[in-house]
Amino acid sequence: MLEIYFSYFKRQPLASIPVFLTLLPIFLIWHRKAYRDNTFLILGIYLIVKFLIDFVMFDWASHKRNTVVLYNLNVPVRYVLSSLIFYKKLETKQFKKWVLTSIPLFVIFSVWDTLHTNPSLGDMHNHKMVLYSTTVESLLMLFWVLLYFYNTIRALKIPNLLTYPFFWVCSGLLIYYSSFLFIAPVFHYSSKWEEWLEIGFLTYVPYMFECVSIILFSIGIAQFSDELYAK
Repeated sequence: MLEIYFSYFKRQPLASIPVFLTLLPIFLIWHRKAYRDNTFLILGIYLIVKFLIDFVMFDWASHKRNTVVLYNLNVPVRYVLSSLIFYKKLETKQFKKWVLTSIPLFVIFSVWDTLHTNPSLGDMHNHKMVLYSTTVESLLMLFWVLLYFYNTIRALKIPNLLTYPFFWVCSGLLIYYSSFLFIAPVFHYSSKWEEWLEIGFLTYVPYMFECVSIILFSIGIAQFSDELYAK
């Protein structure tokens, strides 16, 4: 088993590194006891779920099994958890209501997109990546991030953003979803188990930005302290 994993890691290092790099912010949340803050507790759950799904995808890919079905499953799960982070951080009731309303609507849309893209849902080998869901997810998450930045800057409650842990989390999400926004539609046509469409360097761009976002998460979590949040 380990030989198969190492072999795949050597062949696809950029796709494999983010899977195990996710363990770093998970460890930091536990080490810094950041889970005592509800926002970072949800972030920790998000990262644990991400690692579990990514590792199963890594396992399936190393055994030459179609991983697209797991990706499609991960899209609504990822949005639910990441949007709940902003539900906790946004202070305006109207904005919180927007976030909560978007969750069931997006889940329904994501399920429709999966069924629309894959009429033969039971055919796992030829399962295709969703066509619209990742793009819509990226737009929604970028909106929540920018909305939070706007409210934070306007309120002037944080003296130094660079020492504020959640600023780094938002920066990571901003980079992660910005990379997906324009590439996701291409992946629908390129990510097929049969007749794989070669798009060159673009294939690895999301993995590179994912690594950057995880590092930014880690930088923010490493600065977490109860005193800072008490203020």
